[in-house]
Amino acid sequence: MAERKISHKQCKQTVSKDGFVNIPLGGAVHCFKNTSEKPARLLCTVVPAGLENLFHEIGTPVLPGQTLPIPELTEERKAFLKEMDLKYNQQTYPKDFLG
Repeated sequence: MAERKISHKQCKQTVSKDGFVNIPLGGAVHCFKNTSEKPARLLCTVVPAGLENLFHEIGTPVLPGQTLPIPELTEERKAFLKEMDLKYNQQTYPKDFLG
């Protein structure tokens, strides 16, 4: 069974298939990691609406069953993420920020 770990400032937890995680409004710093050998899916609902546009801009669409490697964090990518942070009033943290 695929497991996902979620970490945020207040806690770390493991969530199994069909699990649920709530990130409070205002968005505590958080990250997700698939700790299994199998691909995992994450359905993210953002309320109020609008932040989904950030994901459309930074993401790359894939076909069902397709995965992509994590993009290399080049200077160009860092500048792009900073631009998106400013546009959507967000803050991107380093990969191991939460350990």
